[in-house]
Amino acid sequence: MKELTRSQKILSYVAGGIICVFFIEKFFFAGLRAKINTLNQQIKKEEVDLKIGIDIQKRKDSILKDYNNYKDYLSGQNISDKEIFTGFLKEIEKLAQESGLSIINLTPQNEPQKIRDYTKYNADLKAEAPLEKFFDFLNRIQNDKLLVKLDKLSLSPKDEQASLLKIEATISITIP
Repeated sequence: MKELTRSQKILSYVAGGIICVFFIEKFFFAGLRAKINTLNQQIKKEEVDLKIGIDIQKRKDSILKDYNNYKDYLSGQNISDKEIFTGFLKEIEKLAQESGLSIINLTPQNEPQKIRDYTKYNADLKAEAPLEKFFDFLNRIQNDKLLVKLDKLSLSPKDEQASLLKIEATISITIP
């Protein structure tokens, strides 16, 4: 065989080096790259799970805060039905007075309704007020410390100018 020239030797070394680099990359670094990609996907999944967990924790904290605000009203077991209902009616009267609503009649319905583990107390309300004061009353009901619910609502103008509204509503509170 003929001896290789110097440039052919360099070329064969370079070609051998390239082939070695190719095999090293193919069998060693490709496995590492696949492992890194798998780990990156797991990291992204864990980040999403962590964000969901943080959102759940925020909601839990908000619910616990709300529960602490309402827990005195949720534990009606030590208070008689009459005391609960009297407090409920006084609260409605207070809200109406604060908002400027004129109560014509506030009548409790006969018996509280037993619904699963809860007791629902209802009252019929007849009142008069200008529209702005009625909206103020609704806002006060919504933001009240008791869990007051407006079950039925009927509005009609009292006079031709509709400066006053006649309000007929059924208001309720549910206690466990």
